Amino acid sequence: MAPEDTWKKEFERLNRKIDRLSATNEKLVLQGIKQSSQLSELTDQNKTQAQIIDKLSCTIDELKQIIASKDARIAQLEEQKNKNSRNSSKPSSTDFFNKPKPSSINKEGSSSPKKKSGGQKGHEGTTLLLKETPDAVHRCLPSQCAQCQLAGTCSSSFCVIDSRNVVDVRIVSEQSRYDRLQGICPKSGLTVTGNYPQGVNTYLQYGSNLKAMVVSLSSFGMVSVSRICELMEGMCGISVSEGTVCNILSDCAERCNLLVPELKRHVTASDIVHFDETGIRVKGKVHWAHTASTEQVTLISSHPRRGVEGILAGGVLNQFEGVAVHDCWSSYYNEQFNTATHAVCGAHIDRELEGVIQNSKQRWARSMQKLLETLYKTKRELMEQGIGCAPKEMQADFSRQYDRILERAFSRNPFQEPKVKKRGRPKKEKVRNLIERLRDLKDDVLRFFTDFRVPFSNNIGLSSSFIIPHHLPVSPFGTLVHTF
Repeated sequence: MAPEDTWKKEFERLNRKIDRLSATNEKLVLQGIKQSSQLSELTDQNKTQAQIIDKLSCTIDELKQIIASKDARIAQLEEQKNKNSRNSSKPSSTDFFNKPKPSSINKEGSSSPKKKSGGQKGHEGTTLLLKETPDAVHRCLPSQCAQCQLAGTCSSSFCVIDSRNVVDVRIVSEQSRYDRLQGICPKSGLTVTGNYPQGVNTYLQYGSNLKAMVVSLSSFGMVSVSRICELMEGMCGISVSEGTVCNILSDCAERCNLLVPELKRHVTASDIVHFDETGIRVKGKVHWAHTASTEQVTLISSHPRRGVEGILAGGVLNQFEGVAVHDCWSSYYNEQFNTATHAVCGAHIDRELEGVIQNSKQRWARSMQKLLETLYKTKRELMEQGIGCAPKEMQADFSRQYDRILERAFSRNPFQEPKVKKRGRPKKEKVRNLIERLRDLKDDVLRFFTDFRVPFSNNIGLSSSFIIPHHLPVSPFGTLVHTF
């Protein structure tokens, strides 16, 4: 074969190969274009999905925050729902029929469960004492003698075989007339005139016994003004108007105001004084009744403010130099009351610890409760032995136990900085606030053990103010005079 033919064949073969490669290249180019288009679509889809994922992540974070907020709110509402007089500062009147089990710490004189009302087994009984001479004697004749004509003559020969006594109350009204006399003195020859006794001021008036009864029914019996009028009419047959009852109460209040300076001097001179405050309504507005109480005297004053201004208006704590027993309210620790030594009510602390146990299930609170109970019982045992003060070594040992419990409490409730900072002090949880108060007021919490004169609780102060909210529904305060 000639070289030219060979070269032509090779050339044709190469052309065919080039054609095949060109066709393959076109296919690959088309595939590349198609894949590029698909890649672009996938990239767009990826971006879209990434945006969706980002939005979902934000939504999840928002939902987590909402759930956390809802959980906190639910826990708060459950805690509020579970509050009673045993685990919070709520009064016992709000318990209604669900009376919680009382604390085992503050049981004066006994650590046993509360006894039932009435006489206890083995106690010395008491009975009514009879007068030597009865006010009235009634003869009980046989039934056969009731209609007999000879009963008056033959009954004189009867003898008394036994007697029974009835002690009763007789309510009678008495009208007394005072006549003022005038005449000529035989010695001097002058005309002399008698004087009415003190308190007899008008032609017709109510007596002091009736006024005392009205005041007692209102102040101690917590009877409304309208009901007092009904009782006076029903029991005594005396018609008294509501205006007269109000005037009697106002007159008594004004007379009591004269005793306030003497009461203040007596209270401020005492070694131990119990302080408390409770809300009242005076002339339709919120006021605060501040009480300063000893075992013998209770001084109650009213003021529109609850805080330092209201306490100063009472005029006791700022002049007091003894031991002031109260709760942990910060106003009692104002610098104007630094002359007093403070003691915290252990019953308040016990109730707050019980709230932590029931709502937060924290074991350190139970340990603190047991420590306070041990201190209370130890103090009582020492006093029964005639010991007037706990030994210093014993006080130091209990103080160390107190500190160790607080260390556990702080580790269980670390302070968490808020994510969003706001003006003012950061808000803290109730449990954390309680722990910090137990740390800062340690000496005042333990005052009842380091000073045996100081009681464990502020029951005297609380009982002094209990009568006020019970009095309001039946007889609200209409004037400021009535608030003392």
